[in-house]
Amino acid sequence: MVDETVKRQPIFNIPAVIRIIAIITIIIHFLQLVLSPVQYNELIRYLAFIPARFSLPDVWQFEGFWLVISPISYAFLHADGYHLLLNVFFLLAFGTAAARRVSWSIFLILYAAGSITSAFFWMVFHVDAVTPLVGASGALSAIAGALVRMSIAPKIPHNPRYPIMPAKSAILFGCFWIGLNLFFALTAMTISFGIGNIAWEAHIGGFIFGFSIGRLIDGAGLNFPIARPPISM
Repeated sequence: MVDETVKRQPIFNIPAVIRIIAIITIIIHFLQLVLSPVQYNELIRYLAFIPARFSLPDVWQFEGFWLVISPISYAFLHADGYHLLLNVFFLLAFGTAAARRVSWSIFLILYAAGSITSAFFWMVFHVDAVTPLVGASGALSAIAGALVRMSIAPKIPHNPRYPIMPAKSAILFGCFWIGLNLFFALTAMTISFGIGNIAWEAHIGGFIFGFSIGRLIDGAGLNFPIARPPISM
């Protein structure tokens, strides 16, 4: 017999947690568009990730609450529409697959932890920078890294409900992603439509973090039998 619930999985069956993150991100961007220049600068000041807040606390008199949330809140800000669309696309592509292999709470933790890790990895190279970091690509790189690790050594067998990439494709993608960002680093490439410098450090840091915990969290929070190696008798 064929499981009809699996057979009839819709092509765009996007998990609720992905839809919620995408909607919140889009709403915040549209709010950015209606702000005055002064209000927009205040938004960036409070919600973007700025390394100097942490490395130069005596210079930056800043309220503790905004300091604490900025390593996560910056992921919901985007420089322009192109930046937003690119990240929403990657959220739908990689986030959908990863979110089907963990519970919604684990996915949110991965998203937040990836955002934090990538921000501070970027800070290592820009310790006293006052340049704000914005965008979800660091968190999305963590999700991509976790999905690559799940694909190479999955705990949950592949099926339409719990999709993964073929192992060889996952390895190729991982090499491509790291190589692409190293290329950005070596060429100091900027995006022509106004996003500014590509935060390759955040991308690589997020990917390494996600890859390092991908197998650990695979299947976490799901009521699904985890694949175990056979035991010889």
